[in-house]
Amino acid sequence: MTMRRIPMVLALVVMMVGATAPTTLATGGLDQATLEAAGWGCAASVGLPPGHCISPGTLKRWPDALIASGGTFELLVFDSSGSFRTAEIATFKASADGRACPHDLESPDGTYWEFVPGLWVCHHQPE
Repeated sequence: MTMRRIPMVLALVVMMVGATAPTTLATGGLDQATLEAAGWGCAASVGLPPGHCISPGTLKRWPDALIASGGTFELLVFDSSGSFRTAEIATFKASADGRACPHDLESPDGTYWEFVPGLWVCHHQPE
């Protein structure tokens, strides 16, 4: 009987790891405070909405060099407790207007949406 339980336990472990892997991979298992301590730019300190963070590499070009080059970058989005919620892509390229963004509930028509004039965004999954 014990030998039959081992495969069931292993299957359960594999299912649990598979369910949590995307979030863990996206943030390296870190929360917002840890990323900020590692040099990420988050929220009002860099002119972003609450819970939104950009990488140190993006921060070096933020915002003038990104705007001037029509840059595209990724943000990580955290809830009010600092836990990871989703990632989003943002771009200063006008060509993003009308590009498909099927998972973003804030998009009025399923495409990238203009968050502020000249900046289009798309969440990778519902927040």
